[in-house]
Amino acid sequence: MMIEPKKVQIESLGAKLSGALFLPVGVGQPVSTGSGHAAPAMIVCHGAGEFKENYSELCSCLAERGVAALALDMHGHGESEGERFYVDMDQWVADVRAAVEFMSNHPDLRSTRIGAFGLSSGGTAILEAALVEPRLKALVALDATVRNSMPVAAAVILKSLILLGRVKRYFTKKDLRLSLLKMLEGVRMAADPEIDRRLRDDPRSVAAFKAFPLPGAAQSFFVNTLERVSRIKIPTLVLWGEEDQLDPPETARLLYDALMCKKQLHIIPGNGHVGHLDRNRNQVFTLTADWALENLAQP
Repeated sequence: MMIEPKKVQIESLGAKLSGALFLPVGVGQPVSTGSGHAAPAMIVCHGAGEFKENYSELCSCLAERGVAALALDMHGHGESEGERFYVDMDQWVADVRAAVEFMSNHPDLRSTRIGAFGLSSGGTAILEAALVEPRLKALVALDATVRNSMPVAAAVILKSLILLGRVKRYFTKKDLRLSLLKMLEGVRMAADPEIDRRLRDDPRSVAAFKAFPLPGAAQSFFVNTLERVSRIKIPTLVLWGEEDQLDPPETARLLYDALMCKKQLHIIPGNGHVGHLDRNRNQVFTLTADWALENLAQP
């Protein structure tokens, strides 16, 4: 049974962000009824070109297990304000911190038991946020972007386009907007062909990758987060699709090895880069909920 979310709005760096809050059954009812209680919570962050609705099933599953979940449209994505489709980690980390503030002040949630889940660039954001936000208590990173894993030729071409975009921005104050649809044609986002087809045909995804901003979204490809994750102190679960064609499982092992905190690694067969939607998404849901309950359920 899908739990219906409540629409919420938070502010980050002066921009209004749209969110969907999934509360477990019983949360928010008066304690005198015997069923009311405050729940631990997870902030759920999408990847580049994505939107919060892709995470409804995950968030509903978390709520069914007793963990509140806030699916957020990050800066410039979905129904949130901001430069369209920018992936700026300073902004996205600020978005995560704004979400932590919102959750900390929510009367039905436990302010000391807040974690974060992120896919791809959303994974970058939660890992970077954990370095500066002490109220985060647990992380789940799904196919997180932590390094440049592109083939050398593709990286050189993209960096050249980013440079061209910087020149255009200097003279026009506007980014270079490129279609990446051709470049992504031969790369499966999901291992399941039908799920991959649905993702590619979604008008919202098409709009994002048809007008990809450079240098505005350069950090969806080029980050050095791997160099800093050893400073993360909170429990971190690393999940990866064994068939990820955008970022190989080797990155998962590098990330896991670099982490010095309590940690687990699961490389999931049958999943590509979007394990929250792919054929073995239920395994992603279960591992995420188990990790949240293990590390956020304490007083």
